[in-house]
Amino acid sequence: MQENTSAAQPASGTPQRQRFESLAQKLEAQRARLRLWQTVLPEYQKKYEEALAPLETVEVELKAKLVACFDHACKQKELTKAERALASEIAAQLAQETLDAIVLDGTPAECDMDRLRALYLKHGGSDYDAQLDEDEEGGAADEAARPAAAPAPQALAEIEALAAAGPERLAEIDEDRYAQYNQALEAQLALLAGAIAAEEDGFKARYHFDPAQSIDPADLMEDLDAEIADAQEYIGELDFELSQFVDMQQVKAWLKAMKQQLAATRRREGRG
Repeated sequence: MQENTSAAQPASGTPQRQRFESLAQKLEAQRARLRLWQTVLPEYQKKYEEALAPLETVEVELKAKLVACFDHACKQKELTKAERALASEIAAQLAQETLDAIVLDGTPAECDMDRLRALYLKHGGSDYDAQLDEDEEGGAADEAARPAAAPAPQALAEIEALAAAGPERLAEIDEDRYAQYNQALEAQLALLAGAIAAEEDGFKARYHFDPAQSIDPADLMEDLDAEIADAQEYIGELDFELSQFVDMQQVKAWLKAMKQQLAATRRREGRG
């Protein structure tokens, strides 16, 4: 005679136990993510300060020199009216990028800030500080989230022991008890989510990442290496651009290539 086992089905098939096992796994994963943030941040900070930050300073100082070069080019009769207009447009863009890097990002650089502001006003048509004030007034402060209440340490200790136990022990727990454990797990997960968000948001604010960007701490060091390589390449490009200003004919050729590049970019954007 075949035994009917449906009435004696172990708790592994019950909703609360399944949720318990799922939440316990998620808790361990979130703890691992928080540990990773706490481990990688000092490594990132050290390498950023030693390798990337000095490159960012060089970038800003080279851009400031380019702003002056493009301003000078706007006065040269060898350039056509269209070429002088493009040089003025580039000067305004570079002036804003340079000022933003110094004022908003806090990049240390030896630049004449008053001259940069004056050149931005001349070529961009607006006062940098006034524009900055308007942008700051337009931003709304986020309301701080209320922290979740921590579960009792005894409940967490019981959960830890149960999560590490075998199936026989798990089967001894009834649904009501699992429901209580699940509430404690959800509260602990909420606390962990807040701690992880604090680490991530603090990182984004310090290193000027988009607040809406999702960041995986496992990728940070690899991404930093890529940023360092990009900065080195960009500095080479800025050096090359500065070298063109020894001869206005070279500047004309460079502006022509830049005009074609901008036109191609705008065509692609128009098709998109």
